[in-house]
Amino acid sequence: MTEDKKTLSKEELEKEKEEKEKQIKIDSLRKAGGIASEVKKFMKPRLKVEAKVLDLINTAEQKIIELGGEPAFPVNLSINNVAAHYTSPIRDDGLTIKEGDIVKLDMGVHIEGYIVDTAYTISFNDDVLLENIIQSTEVAVEAAKMMVKPDINTREIGKKIESIVKGFKYNPIRQLGGHQIERWIVHGKKALPELGNQSGDVMEEGDVFGIEIFASTGEGSVHMTNNSFIYELNTYSGRVPLRRKISKQILGFVNKNYKTLPFAERWVAKEFRMGVAFGLQELVKQNKLQAHYVLAENKGEYVAQTEETIIVTEDGFEQLT
Repeated sequence: MTEDKKTLSKEELEKEKEEKEKQIKIDSLRKAGGIASEVKKFMKPRLKVEAKVLDLINTAEQKIIELGGEPAFPVNLSINNVAAHYTSPIRDDGLTIKEGDIVKLDMGVHIEGYIVDTAYTISFNDDVLLENIIQSTEVAVEAAKMMVKPDINTREIGKKIESIVKGFKYNPIRQLGGHQIERWIVHGKKALPELGNQSGDVMEEGDVFGIEIFASTGEGSVHMTNNSFIYELNTYSGRVPLRRKISKQILGFVNKNYKTLPFAERWVAKEFRMGVAFGLQELVKQNKLQAHYVLAENKGEYVAQTEETIIVTEDGFEQLT
């Protein structure tokens, strides 16, 4: 009898611990989502022709911190055919928003590793061929959200996304799409595809997903450019010899400050100033870091993006951003 009571109280303690962790997760995600929503609103009027991209990115990242969050990855500001992974490099490239541009702002916020990911697009182009490109992604996000529930296969949602974006006469981008978000991991194990013929995963209660949709005037395919300004720790890499002192210092700094989250080379440059490019180069070569190359459609094409983060609930979803 006493033994049973002991076992039961141990189970109760485990359950209590589990419930507490669940509550911390949801509270942190809601806080991160509130910050992300506020920063999106704050940035919209600042995205305008002649605005300097580095200033915009710095402003958004600083606002996240000011509101009590941390950037889950460097703010991306991708223009026209550039679809993803553009953030300003160490040396300011002088990029500005121009008349005729389509601009995507993509950002993540985390509280102790609990992440939300969100994006929107603003157009400064009045070409009739582009008048519905943003709407196509927004409508598809809304429709995808409404399908979210436990046990649905994300492939079904992908079919819906594809039919909506193509219905607007644009193409979804096959290499990009929605994704599960796990603690300290922006792109989790499960995928939410943009096309109905891609493999999907089953959503479960408690899963967090970024419903991320791209629409392109091009073929619906991106290629890696030669540029990479964002890096991420490779957790599968073993111990390797590093020749440069700066490489070891950067590795220690990244482990401590960003863990498994993507980071900008300009963030590291603020800390070390000298030799950062060589240090990053060696870490990538030794497979300690993974480079996120800027992804682009063909030149002359345009890409729009919308993303919201949701958590799967017992009877549907809760939107976090």
